[in-house]
Amino acid sequence: MVRSKNTAKGVLIEHDKILFIRKEYSDGRRIYTLPGGTQEPGEALQDTVVREVWEEVGARVRVKGLAKVYEHQRPSKSDPQTLKHKVEFAFVCELTEPYTPHNGSHPDPSQVDVEWLTLGELADKTLDPRPLADLLQDISKHVGPLYRNLLD
Repeated sequence: MVRSKNTAKGVLIEHDKILFIRKEYSDGRRIYTLPGGTQEPGEALQDTVVREVWEEVGARVRVKGLAKVYEHQRPSKSDPQTLKHKVEFAFVCELTEPYTPHNGSHPDPSQVDVEWLTLGELADKTLDPRPLADLLQDISKHVGPLYRNLLD
């Protein structure tokens, strides 16, 4: 069985740094990802990213535009017979007020920190999805296709 969902991610860039959520798991894994989350029924994707960025990192943002659409899938941790298929929409956003990195009012359960990182600092980090650094490189240079298939 395949479970599909749309998610909206916020790409916030300030002074050549990108805002990331750091997640840590009981098995010792440390993963970096963009703030964002699942689109709710009837919700516009732009509204999803504004809401999720606020909930996860406490930042007020304005959506500037759609930067990338990418999809990927992986086995569900709770049911290995089920594939989780995500279509992720990455929106470039800008802060609407001064911001110091901190967890928002509704962080993900495994979320431990929020950090500004340069593209160069991503080399030794585990990202989710794994090709995220390449996608962000494309976004920062305004190159590459709008859509990326990461299903393979």
